[in-house]
Amino acid sequence: MNKNIKYNLWLLFGLSFFACKAQQIQDVSFFEDSEVVSFEDRSRRKFDNAVIADLDQDGWLDLLLIEHSRRVELYWNNTGKFEKGEPFIFGDTHGMTVADYNNDGLLDVLVQPGGGDGKNPRKLRAYTINLDRTISKETEFKHFEASRGRAVKFFDANNNSELDLILSAFPAKNKYEKAHFLYRKDTPKYFAFEKLLPYADRFNMRATITDFNNDNIKDFLFYGGSKIIAVQGEDNFGFTDVTNNVLGNISNTNLVSSVSEIDFDNDGDFDVFLTRAKHPFDSEADYNTEDKTFYFLARRKPFQHDSIKVNGNLKIENLQMAYPHFDVFIGANKTLFKRTKDQHGHHDLILTQQEAKGWPNDTSKKGLYIGYLGNGYWRIGGFTNAPTTAVIHNVIEAPKTIKLRALPAKLLENRNGKFVDVTAQLGININEQTTSTAVGDFNNDGWADMFVVRYGKSASVIEQFLYLNNNGKAFQLSKTHGIVRNERGSTGMGAEAFDFDKDGDLDIIYANERGKWHLFTNKLKQKNNYVVVNVGSSPSGKASAIGAVLRLQVKNKIYKRVVGATSSSYSQGLNTYLHVGLGDETTVDAAKITWSNGETTSFEIKKLNKTYFVGKSKKQ
Repeated sequence: MNKNIKYNLWLLFGLSFFACKAQQIQDVSFFEDSEVVSFEDRSRRKFDNAVIADLDQDGWLDLLLIEHSRRVELYWNNTGKFEKGEPFIFGDTHGMTVADYNNDGLLDVLVQPGGGDGKNPRKLRAYTINLDRTISKETEFKHFEASRGRAVKFFDANNNSELDLILSAFPAKNKYEKAHFLYRKDTPKYFAFEKLLPYADRFNMRATITDFNNDNIKDFLFYGGSKIIAVQGEDNFGFTDVTNNVLGNISNTNLVSSVSEIDFDNDGDFDVFLTRAKHPFDSEADYNTEDKTFYFLARRKPFQHDSIKVNGNLKIENLQMAYPHFDVFIGANKTLFKRTKDQHGHHDLILTQQEAKGWPNDTSKKGLYIGYLGNGYWRIGGFTNAPTTAVIHNVIEAPKTIKLRALPAKLLENRNGKFVDVTAQLGININEQTTSTAVGDFNNDGWADMFVVRYGKSASVIEQFLYLNNNGKAFQLSKTHGIVRNERGSTGMGAEAFDFDKDGDLDIIYANERGKWHLFTNKLKQKNNYVVVNVGSSPSGKASAIGAVLRLQVKNKIYKRVVGATSSSYSQGLNTYLHVGLGDETTVDAAKITWSNGETTSFEIKKLNKTYFVGKSKKQ
């Protein structure tokens, strides 16, 4: 054959091959639909991820959303549209989990209250959700140790079908060992204290349940402080610190904000993705040169911003101040700002130079002070124990800022039970702070993707990150996803993926701290195949769906999904609908579910693009 013809054929083949490779990543886009859910259009403090579960057991996933230090909002799912319910959890709330822990056929919500900044340690509480959407009276576990609580998660520690509990706390100084509490299921009192688990430091209070050695016994990753701790579960409530063996030098990764399971290469074991962000205690100051907006956060020490030159009146957006210091004093006369809305949310205000003229001689009372100094310059300062934040508009000279340190996210591949950093190798380049990841196959092409929530740039409107998986070999950023953080003065919080409307693609719910909740509907035009498996209790009815593992074999690929998997450091939902995108595959060779007690069910998936229920229903 002529060499030129050979070359042209080779070139044509090569271009076709790479074009096909490029087309294999189907981009996605999302939108917010006010007809689906009407979240409050007001920025407030948040805590953690959404807790997702079919609370009333009607076949549709409901929502519990934590408004930090205020209450938990409840949203019932009415066949794909949400109705706001009556809240039943009030006050400072941290971790939550959902399960039928007493086997009465009704789901219970366990709540770990906050500890009042360490001054009011409290005990775990439980609420029962009835099938008619009424809530039974609160139960307090009085025999538990009171703590400044954080995480609360169910798991079957010894594979005996009973749900045990892991609780974490933000321990007092010099009492770091009281960070991770293990409670065994106990019939008379429901749960009995078993032991304390390994810890690193007092910020090592975040917890992820996983199974890094693939032995069907749950393991833990504890993180959030100076390092990550890996704890391996063993028979009969045995737990061993295997940090050095499983993580090696990776264990020294600090300030991890979330850990997400993701089998990015479909090889049947769980890799993990780490986001990282600073603790929310340190001061922040950010300036957007294009929009002329200045953002600040202050807490627990005196602060003062003097170099704020504003064109015209002082326009403040998203001013938020938390208990116990809510007062805003204006001008030399310390005129008190009168709120027209409740203290827990944001306030916007505009001050003229005349009404804010001067600076008071005495600023000893804790609160926020605002004064006009002349020549266009303003001063903002004060002293508050809890976070005080705001965004100022029309700032025409760049004030002093505080640059957030880079805390790159990391993708760790599981290689025979040991983790290896493959971040750069897989094309992930996040050189900033991030807070949470929702993992799911958003384009149903058969490979798990990652929606990553950004922390900083609070003076700006920013687009979030959505990394699409290219056949397990690399990730690339989506250019069309459309998920934007519009709330200036906020930082990232938690994200989850779920199919709220049962249309076969994964949607995203996420929140911004000092911002709002957002539900983004996936606009995927369905071309790829998928399957959803709704997992019930084990065939005997003894083991809960929590921790149950779905395993699909499709040619040389293995798909694994786990009930209760989440990027949340503190909470755990009960989304029993396990979604698997299959791309252009037309058959599933084998399907099996393994429950925590070792019971298994193999089943046949005859048709794709539908939902299968497998297991035993506990609904009364």
